[in-house]
Amino acid sequence: MDTNALLAKLHAIDGECRRLQDSMAILQWDQETYLPESGVEERAEQLALLGRIAHERFVCAETAHLLEELGSVTANPGGDEKLPAIERDFLRVTRRDYDREVKLPADFVSEAAKAEGLSTAAWSLAKRNNDFNYFLPHLCTMMELARKRSVYWGYTQNVYDGLLSIYEPGMDAKAVTSVFTPLREQLSVLLKKIASAPQPDRSFLDKKYNTETQALFSAELMKRLGFDLNRGRLDVSAHPFTTSLGCDDVRITTRYFPENLLSGVFSVIHESGHAFYDMAYPAEIRGSCLADGASMGIHESQSRLWENVIGRSRPFWEYFFPVLKNFFPDELRSVTAESFYKAANICGPSLIRVDADEVSYSLHIILRFELEQGLFNGTVKPEDLPKLWRERMKEIVGAEPETDTEGVLQDIHWSMGSFGYFPSYALGNLYGLQFFGSLKKDIPDADAKISAGDFAVIHNWLHENIHKWGRRLDPPDLLKKVTGQNLSVRPFLNYIEEKYSGIYGF
Repeated sequence: MDTNALLAKLHAIDGECRRLQDSMAILQWDQETYLPESGVEERAEQLALLGRIAHERFVCAETAHLLEELGSVTANPGGDEKLPAIERDFLRVTRRDYDREVKLPADFVSEAAKAEGLSTAAWSLAKRNNDFNYFLPHLCTMMELARKRSVYWGYTQNVYDGLLSIYEPGMDAKAVTSVFTPLREQLSVLLKKIASAPQPDRSFLDKKYNTETQALFSAELMKRLGFDLNRGRLDVSAHPFTTSLGCDDVRITTRYFPENLLSGVFSVIHESGHAFYDMAYPAEIRGSCLADGASMGIHESQSRLWENVIGRSRPFWEYFFPVLKNFFPDELRSVTAESFYKAANICGPSLIRVDADEVSYSLHIILRFELEQGLFNGTVKPEDLPKLWRERMKEIVGAEPETDTEGVLQDIHWSMGSFGYFPSYALGNLYGLQFFGSLKKDIPDADAKISAGDFAVIHNWLHENIHKWGRRLDPPDLLKKVTGQNLSVRPFLNYIEEKYSGIYGF
């Protein structure tokens, strides 16, 4: 069989597996949005079956044979050097995925998929009822499954490193700690400066904002940002998220609170950032394993960049505040765009991660990173999490939750078994600022474009420099290609210090 025929067969297997994973994703999306409560058990069984089928299709003997015939082995995952670069990238990523997936027994994959379906439903109910003990058995199950998965992969000494590697290939806890330590120290110093400075007026944000009107504004916001509603949709869920069922079906969710206008606004911008990435993969990689983010940190760089660097900027609100004011003329009657910009950037201790300001946000992530390490090295017991959460929140962030709903139960990730995911958010802040520095060099009038509502130039730059590569480049290589730099905390800290010294006058 010639090389082209071998590649065609391997692409076909990959395509089938993508479609199966998309089918699982639509069931998971439905569970978080519209599934009747009594349908949880059957949905878990459906997910378990599809998970097993997808796994067995991918790790079958034919996949192994095709990879070997194409010269893709663990030591040389890209195969024959004569192949086109894109095919070598396809082989490299497929080999990496195969080497991990083949180590997982099919029964384990099925068990984990079912447990995740039950666990996320239990978390949702526990959060609603402020009942951590109801969720605790599911948390323990998801921890045990995560531990087994990491051990299957060979991470017997440091299980948590195996979990981190799912989301950030090549990074371990030591590497993350080396980044988080200076981040924590300098952000804490900056927060103290901010706390002692005069605070901007935010009294108008304490008013009630009709949630139906918030939803109407969200639709207008997405449209003006460039979200194609013929290729995606917005719904409501307990925790904002993005589900991609292909480049032309990307679904995001948010949540609305009458007394927290900013929560819904910035969740929509954040999830739109994810969607823009997933909608932008070029035709030559669509439908394949290459059509995904280089890592979750790189994916989060896009959502955090849109949400904060762009969405919390002065130019952004020079353009969007008049639009928002048309939806809430009474509530915002005496408010100016400058006042709204400053209020949207008020910093201080906050209980909820997704609503946290740019300065304190990474401290929320560091808290979770430290707790996750403790859970997997045995220094933290799952049943002690509510108490430890309150104590560490007070110590690290400066806020202490009164309930578990606004504390340890606030995030969906652990219910999904996504231990090791949280560091990606803070890493995304760092990647995002490094990318934005290059964007500003290439587009010196970017602020003027944003204040005029011209977001096409931003989309085009992100597509040409980041989105089009998908998984073809690993994070360090992508970062180096776009910025000429290695990962660094300094661009983010410089941005934060400059922006907030301007807002707070120190």
